[in-house]
Amino acid sequence: MSIDECAFNGKMLGVNLNTCEIVAEEMPADFYRSYFGGYGAGSRLLFDRIPKGADPLGPKNVLGFMPGLLSGTPFFGSRFQVVAKSPKTGGWGDANGGGDFGPWLKNAGWDGILVSGISDKPVYLFIDDEKAELRDASDLWGLDAIETEAKLKERHGKKTSVACIGPAGEKLSLMAGVCNDRGRVAARSGLGAVMGSKKLKAVAVVASRAEILAHDKEVRAKVREALDAFSKPLVDFFHKFGTPGITASSAVSGDSPIKNWGGVGAADFPQGSELSGAAYAAKMDRPYGCWHCPVACGAESKDSDNPKYPFPRHTHRAEYETMTSFGGLVLNGDLDSLTYLNHLCNAYGLDTIAAGAVIAFAVECFENGVITKEDTDGIALRWGNTPAIIEMLEKIARREGFGDVLADGIRKAAARIGPASEPFAMEIGGEELPMHDPKLTPDFYTTYKLDPTPARHTQWDPSPRPGWNAGARVADRAEASGRGPFHKVASEYIHVVNSCGLCFFVTMCGPNDHIHEWINASTGWDMTLEEVRRVGERIANLRMAFEVREGNNPARRKVPARLIGDPPMSDGPNAGVTLDVETLEREYLEACGWDAATCKPSRAKLTELGLSDVADAIGA
Repeated sequence: MSIDECAFNGKMLGVNLNTCEIVAEEMPADFYRSYFGGYGAGSRLLFDRIPKGADPLGPKNVLGFMPGLLSGTPFFGSRFQVVAKSPKTGGWGDANGGGDFGPWLKNAGWDGILVSGISDKPVYLFIDDEKAELRDASDLWGLDAIETEAKLKERHGKKTSVACIGPAGEKLSLMAGVCNDRGRVAARSGLGAVMGSKKLKAVAVVASRAEILAHDKEVRAKVREALDAFSKPLVDFFHKFGTPGITASSAVSGDSPIKNWGGVGAADFPQGSELSGAAYAAKMDRPYGCWHCPVACGAESKDSDNPKYPFPRHTHRAEYETMTSFGGLVLNGDLDSLTYLNHLCNAYGLDTIAAGAVIAFAVECFENGVITKEDTDGIALRWGNTPAIIEMLEKIARREGFGDVLADGIRKAAARIGPASEPFAMEIGGEELPMHDPKLTPDFYTTYKLDPTPARHTQWDPSPRPGWNAGARVADRAEASGRGPFHKVASEYIHVVNSCGLCFFVTMCGPNDHIHEWINASTGWDMTLEEVRRVGERIANLRMAFEVREGNNPARRKVPARLIGDPPMSDGPNAGVTLDVETLEREYLEACGWDAATCKPSRAKLTELGLSDVADAIGA
């Protein structure tokens, strides 16, 4: 199969903002077979190009925009990752985004963009198929992300796809993400701040090609075969309700954290029952799907009819994580306010998980007298005080007053406020915790603490996957032992999914044991499922090697006592539960072949994966 008939283009775009030099870098086919795309390819490229100890907000950090191997093809590939050294954790950073930006970039002829250096003025990168140039962005600097996208579409045409930062990224908030499609945000790891530090306001892409392999008969046959195997009940559920379909039930099941992880849904947040998927769906104007998605789990709102929450028509429906971080975590049960808070985060370019969590942290500090109105600019940060939550979010995005204290996330805010705030700081490794409680599902703990990007709920897949899993998953949450091998493969599976540009929900609904067939049909390769699994393991080890090289040790990350049930909760679904974290950690690291004390991958494992140079670099 020639490059012209293949899922990948065989080239990356290198951009040096110091010299304004833009070069096309040819990439061999075996590179893609070893790392796919997305953060798989990104982990290899950035390990090689970012020097050890580089300042995440300095010129030597490299910011990558990396579509997946299957992004832009008929095989449901819509996602891309932003990658860089994280200013939030000091180690490996990646963030996942949907919409149409990843496919647009691939369709324009590029498998990724690697940006180094720092511009001396605001710029944006304009890509028109093979042509790429840096343009002045002075008139865009200061605009929010939605305004920026609209301005660039007006300038370059409606079919322009834009990835950009809002004011939060410009002001180097470590909770800033990279935004596209008016509210799809690659949110975690603080990578919007990296983009802001480089004074890169946006990347705008025009592509004349509509779809890769659009007319390939084998590809089309495989796509039809896959679609026939999709779970119709699951597709219907996600299409109708999206992730908010689980919000109400999760608030009472013990899955959702309540009241900054200190409460119980039924007792402290009974209004959570009103946050149902059906109630939210009734407020939507039309469905929304990322590029060519067969599930289309999103939706866009009607005009707000509530003057307190003036979100515009076609604001994206908030996802489950957003509804919980600004809902049960702060005891806010107002559905319209959640849409408005989601809109504000999308416009300012903020990670909704982090922003909601840092406000919950501040509320608990306020409720316990650690901070007062004198600190908070007169704002009464009380549980369920929705106007106060909105006002503080605005201050965070603009770095005004007390918002400046909170703008870099919980870890830095706790250091600024003082030791009395630390019991309320629900973060690991500098990253705010997501909205799933490991006391209900213990494997989340392993990912939250030990993944190179800490506190990430999407870095493993809890469901059995035919052909992938190492044995059965332990069902009894009281049993810590025996989870390591399953979790290792469940994490490596997600590395394949992400590096192919696939969506978590597409693979949940679809026949994921056929991913190797989708890869082969779109590349001309003959990969077995075992070889594909090997790529996932290679990516896992590269991400961890980067983390270790930068001096980080996930095994020594401090974990909030509340997270693990120390002491155990006295009531609710998680009452009496204390996680056996020693067993969870030990067996996972053993399964991965990583050192129990340092998390360093072994030389034998790295050599086995074709990464002997990486072993040399980290002293394995």
